[in-house]
Amino acid sequence: MSDSPGATTTVASAYDLIGGAPSVREAVDRLYTYLLADEQLADYFDGIDLPRLKSHMVALLTHVLGGPTGYPVENLGPAHARLNISTADYQRVAQYAAGVLFELHVPMDIILQVGQVLASVQPLIVAEPAAA
Repeated sequence: MSDSPGATTTVASAYDLIGGAPSVREAVDRLYTYLLADEQLADYFDGIDLPRLKSHMVALLTHVLGGPTGYPVENLGPAHARLNISTADYQRVAQYAAGVLFELHVPMDIILQVGQVLASVQPLIVAEPAAA
């Protein structure tokens, strides 16, 4: 960083802070290892093109973390509609996501940021309204 007049400072995105694309891909690979091993969640992935799904998740997580790619968040609803995802299962996936990020030593403020985004898109993905 420079103290000279006219110098600009660049604030690194969460994406950059966690290591960029390699870290995001590792997080997604670990996440799906857990999800596929979980008997409560595994059925959601029957017949799914897993490499394509992981590619979408990498793009989404990159977007959430302020990385270089955009993601059409409005497509989350139509993409998940046929799955009838319950609130409990959605929250279970969110817990796995947070756990994976923690395993990868992602700073807690970034994990919380991801959690906030997951909470904000839950109504697009979950088939039932959350309990009041």
